[in-house]
Amino acid sequence: MSKTVKELADDLGVSRQYIQKLISNLPATKKPTKLQHRYIIDNQEEAYIKALILKTDNKETNKATKATNKATNSSSMANQKYEVALKEQIRLLKAQLDKKDDQLEKMQKLLDQSQQLQLMTEQKLKLLATPEDKRENDSSSKEEPIHEEATKTPGGDKDSLDRPVSFWSRLFGNRGNQ
Repeated sequence: MSKTVKELADDLGVSRQYIQKLISNLPATKKPTKLQHRYIIDNQEEAYIKALILKTDNKETNKATKATNKATNSSSMANQKYEVALKEQIRLLKAQLDKKDDQLEKMQKLLDQSQQLQLMTEQKLKLLATPEDKRENDSSSKEEPIHEEATKTPGGDKDSLDRPVSFWSRLFGNRGNQ
C-alpha cells in the first residue's frame, strides 16, 4: 500500500518537511517515485525511512543521553564544589563562634572584677564615712557642754550675780578668780 509524504509523516509523528529532507538525502536507488510532483512511498521505502528515523532518533537519544550525563556529571561536580565551599564556610563560622565565646568569657571576667572593685570602693567609703559621723557626733556632744557652761553663770553664789563675770573667766571657766 502506497502512502504520500504527509500520510507517512502523520503516521510517524514527524513533520512533512522532515520526511522530505530524509527523502532528498536518500541514494537514487532508494528514493520513492514521484507522480504529479508528489512522492509515492511503497512499503520497502517506508521501512527504510522508518529505519533512518529510528537511527536518527537513536543518535539524538544518545546525544541527549550523553548531554544529560555530562550535565549530571557537571552538576554533580558543581554540587561537590558547593558542598566543599559550604563545609569551609561552616568551619570558618565555627572558628568565629569560638573566638566570640572566648571574648565573652574575658568580658565576663572583667565585669566580675569591676563589680568586685566597685564593692570594695563602696565599703572603704562607708568605713571612711562612719568615723566622720562619729567625730561629728562626738564634737557636737562636746560642744554642747561648752555652750552650756558658757551660758551658765560662774560661781553659783550670790556674790557672782553682783559682780560681772569677765570674758576670760567665762571662756576658761575660772570661777571666783577674776
